[in-house]
Amino acid sequence: MYIVIITSFIALLLTYLESVNKIKGGMKFGFILVTILAVIHYDYGNDYMPYYRIYQQINRIPFHLETVLSGDVFKEPGWALINYGFSHIGGFFMLVACLSIFQNIIFYQMIKKYVPQRWWSMGVFIYLFSTAFYLINFSMLRQGFAIAVFFSLWPLIENKKWWIALPILYLTSFVHSSALILLPFAFWGYMKNLNGKVFAISFIVLLITLYASESFLNNVFSSILSASEIFEKYEETYTDSDATNKFGIGFLINLLPLLISLFYINSKENNSHNKPFVALYCLGALFVPFSQILQLVGRVGNYFTIYSLIALPVTYSALKSPHLKLVVVSLLAFMYLYDYFMFFNSEVFREAYSDFHTIFEVI
Repeated sequence: MYIVIITSFIALLLTYLESVNKIKGGMKFGFILVTILAVIHYDYGNDYMPYYRIYQQINRIPFHLETVLSGDVFKEPGWALINYGFSHIGGFFMLVACLSIFQNIIFYQMIKKYVPQRWWSMGVFIYLFSTAFYLINFSMLRQGFAIAVFFSLWPLIENKKWWIALPILYLTSFVHSSALILLPFAFWGYMKNLNGKVFAISFIVLLITLYASESFLNNVFSSILSASEIFEKYEETYTDSDATNKFGIGFLINLLPLLISLFYINSKENNSHNKPFVALYCLGALFVPFSQILQLVGRVGNYFTIYSLIALPVTYSALKSPHLKLVVVSLLAFMYLYDYFMFFNSEVFREAYSDFHTIFEVI
């Protein structure tokens, strides 16, 4: 645990030093450090060993393309093909290493391209200290890959090259079926002329409706869970018994990034070029009421909250009052660090993330 925390802070410091022109290549070197940890980690995270066992089970079955594509080897045939492929080029450890390198290259490039240099450290801070991204990707191999693919496609999506983005997203759904929800967003580039006022009002109404319907949503998902042994097992593993909507000071502070983003979208003074990816980030908030019921559903929101890496630095940097910037950035940092601390002390994740192990212990 401590090696991950310390390395993350070093990476953040290096990024900050480059952002203020104190050193060159600081963010790149910081990403190299955190990528190395991701490459060499072993049995770190809740799902690492289950994925390892799935790899072994898949490769005990003789390869037949028809059997793989039918879903008989593994429910997502794309993941089965990847596992078969890496059995010839280094095995499961190489699979994890390549996924880690691919993801971190994407996150580094997107922050560097879309975030103003002075705000790079905020993008890196969100990536490393939001428990939904760097930390959870030690464990969440398939969806972590799908999220990185969707994030990487933004340059194509914003340029309306949907005929490239759409088939890639469809193929990604064979690795994690939840990626099917992303298919309509291949056309999100046509939102460049987004009516900020209409979007903000519609979004707020929908969000309030979802929160007001929490009891109904809970009943619906409880029925689904009770009908499936697989979902029951997932619920036992990942659902915190205390995970209920609490409308206290923490809830209000966590609303600030969303409100600032909606204000940015609504303002005619801000760069309309940035508004579509800020709107994508906002969509992630629509899944928060679901995550209080089942993290399996709530994690779908990560496809959109990943855009916080570029959306929040852009929207916060557009605030005109230096004092307001200081206050809201401080509150954001406080809430992320508080959640980060709680992650390592939660019943769900504490044991799996307490001791960092490397592949050198077993090779």
